[in-house]
Amino acid sequence: MRILVAAAALLFTTAALSGGGTTTARPADDSHAATGSLVTIRISGLAFIPASITVAPGTRVRWLNVDPIDHDVTSGRSITGRKSRGLTQTKFPDGRFSSGLFGRQKTFEHTFQEPGDYPYYCSVHPFMMATIRVKPPDD
Repeated sequence: MRILVAAAALLFTTAALSGGGTTTARPADDSHAATGSLVTIRISGLAFIPASITVAPGTRVRWLNVDPIDHDVTSGRSITGRKSRGLTQTKFPDGRFSSGLFGRQKTFEHTFQEPGDYPYYCSVHPFMMATIRVKPPDD
C-alpha cells in the first residue's frame, strides 16, 4: 500500500511540474488561495504562467523556472514596444521583491501580506510582465 501511495504522489508531482494535471495558481480574477497557502507560477516559454492571479493575504507564491535560460522576478513595471521608444528608462522596479537570476528548475518565493496589486517583470526579458492581486476572500 505504501508503494502505491508513493507512486501516486510521484505521478502527481511529475504532472504538476510538467504542466499537466491541476495548477495551484488560477488565472481567474475571482480565484483565491487560502491564507497561508502556496501557489506556483511557472516561468515557461519566456512567460509567467499564469500572467495574472488573485490570492488571499498571507499566501506564499513560488516561481518555478522551467525555461532553459535564467530569469528573475522583479516587482515593479516595465515598458516595452512602441511606448518605450525615446525613453531613457524602461524598467521601474519598486523594491518590494527581487529574486536575482535563477536557472532551470530553480525557484523563488515571496509571501504577500498586504492587499493590493503587485506588478512584476523579468529584468533580463522586460517583455515578460505579470501581476499578482492580493485581496481578502470576502472583498
